[in-house]
Amino acid sequence: MQQDTVWYIAVVTPNTEKACEKKLKALFKEGEAEIETYVPSQRELHEWPSTGKRVWVDRILCPCYLFIRCTDKVRYTIACKAKFILYFMMDRARKDNSGKNHFALIPHSQMESFMRMVGDAETPVTLDTSRLRVGSKVRVKSGRLEGLEGYLERLPNGSSKLAIRINFLGYARVDFPIELLELIE
Repeated sequence: MQQDTVWYIAVVTPNTEKACEKKLKALFKEGEAEIETYVPSQRELHEWPSTGKRVWVDRILCPCYLFIRCTDKVRYTIACKAKFILYFMMDRARKDNSGKNHFALIPHSQMESFMRMVGDAETPVTLDTSRLRVGSKVRVKSGRLEGLEGYLERLPNGSSKLAIRINFLGYARVDFPIELLELIE
């Protein structure tokens, strides 16, 4: 993928994230435009207490969001052609020379870390949109997430979580044993 591509956040209607991803891929023919999409989800086992029925489901981690990596020109084409995308998230903190807001962009490194956390975590990943008071920067020493960097968060019950920052969304967090983390200076 070209270096001038960036990750945008497209907002879609509830419970249509995967369908919108398929429609978007169908909108562009093979080789017509470089585009990458991502809908973060994890498989979970749901059980209904009344019936005891257990079913594996894909839990969408960021409801109503479709992450799209493309150029600004392709983003404009998507905005014009893809009526199923409501809008692209804006960065209200950045304005151009005419006073208009820029589009919200997520750095490649943050998206790569987020995708790796979602794909390799052995426990459910949660997205905390509140302003966390994160502690020390840490790196995972071993296991499936080895080398992943984030921040240590301790909960009042003494458990620890690994948190990675994702611009405009907050922090993705996962339960993590503190003994597998090392301090980064």
